[in-house]
Amino acid sequence: MFKSTHFKSTHNSTAKSQSGIVLIEALIAIFLFSLGVLALVGLQALMSKNVTQAKLRGEASFLATQLIGQMWTDQGAAQVNLPKYAISGDTCIDASYVNCARWLSSVRQALPGGTAAIAISGTAVAITLNWQMQKDVPGRFEINANITN
Repeated sequence: MFKSTHFKSTHNSTAKSQSGIVLIEALIAIFLFSLGVLALVGLQALMSKNVTQAKLRGEASFLATQLIGQMWTDQGAAQVNLPKYAISGDTCIDASYVNCARWLSSVRQALPGGTAAIAISGTAVAITLNWQMQKDVPGRFEINANITN
């Protein structure tokens, strides 16, 4: 008749040697997913900071070019009004000149910690705007123009 043969199963020894591998793979996958999420959060924070800096640079550019346009329209006869726009030490040299004081006030409102300096030599004008965000690199915008009739 038939002879019964018993084969030794190696299935149990393989299962025992691989127990815990699935858990380790799952932990590694969770770790890598967490790193990806943290990278996205960091990228979002960096993008927000860059957008804010770009907005402030744009605001500074707008303020400076606005003042240059105002200087061109407000020269007066023989450019007598041009020197009244000079700003030194973040104050208008001619404190009674309303256009200068109004513009300087708008700089302080638009830019955090905003300061301005305007140097005028003849018809050459140099405008420098500075600002400072908290815990950030100071911002600076400079523009030169020649105001003539």
